[in-house]
Amino acid sequence: MKNKQKTQPTKKKILTYYLILAACLLVIAAVVVGVVFGVKPSNEGNPSIDGGTTQDPTTPPDGEPDDKDPVQDTSSKYEFIAPVKSVVVSQAHVFWHNQTLNIYRLHEGMDFECAAGTEVLAAVDGTVKSVYTNDRLYGAMIEIEHADGVRTVYKFVEPLETLKVGAEVSRGDVIAKVAAATGTENADGDHLHFEVYKNDKIQNPDTYLKLISK
Repeated sequence: MKNKQKTQPTKKKILTYYLILAACLLVIAAVVVGVVFGVKPSNEGNPSIDGGTTQDPTTPPDGEPDDKDPVQDTSSKYEFIAPVKSVVVSQAHVFWHNQTLNIYRLHEGMDFECAAGTEVLAAVDGTVKSVYTNDRLYGAMIEIEHADGVRTVYKFVEPLETLKVGAEVSRGDVIAKVAAATGTENADGDHLHFEVYKNDKIQNPDTYLKLISK
């Protein structure tokens, strides 16, 4: 009789079994909840209503660049070239001594040393604003208007007879020839005097040509 009583589980053991079972159930329940609420569907190939796939809103459409900023136009409308083919800068845009007038002053342009008869080129696309053929100070000169309020001036030249006010010129077009030394820079010999203005304010031509700063 005593041996039979020993094989029967005590209340304490039964309670322990129940607690272990309850703990297992809680663990299983936590795992199920994590699986149901923790897994997110992949964005890759999301199905659409018509059976296709929807485009990821963070990805640009195929064939379109991600960068939407406008690309800077580097065509001849904006990019300057030297107004003569053989470039020899004899005088930069600096404070200098004008030997002809024997005065010190700012040299308002850039001088290109070249022989009389050298072809003068339009530095950039534009429209001819004025053509002076008998200027007392500069002999003859040409003014051309460009984009963004920029204007170029070519002095000590012989304009082509076909060049008229209002004519459209492209970068590299021949607009004149260098004249024999004359006027306010006569003592410097034959050369082209080239100036650049922005909104009617004189500029350093090298800002646009990048010849000296190279």
